[in-house]
Amino acid sequence: MRGEADLGGIELLQSAADRALEHHSHVAFDLAGVTFADSTFLSILLQTRLNALERGGTVLLLAPSASVRHLLSITGALDLFPAAE
Repeated sequence: MRGEADLGGIELLQSAADRALEHHSHVAFDLAGVTFADSTFLSILLQTRLNALERGGTVLLLAPSASVRHLLSITGALDLFPAAE
């Protein structure tokens, strides 16, 4: 992902996450290029995590940007996602 992860582009992210989970139980999001993330983005991550867990999988966050880390930290969700730098 690149740019702003907010309400404006969230439908595309949701669709991609759903398609990925149709074929794989593990999903990775490359978040190095995310300059802004809001609660709608967090909601997609959390829902994707729940869906993956139901399939015995995980959601991995690759190189989460400072904006993403901040959002996850202030909401207490940081510990829910494994992250790889």
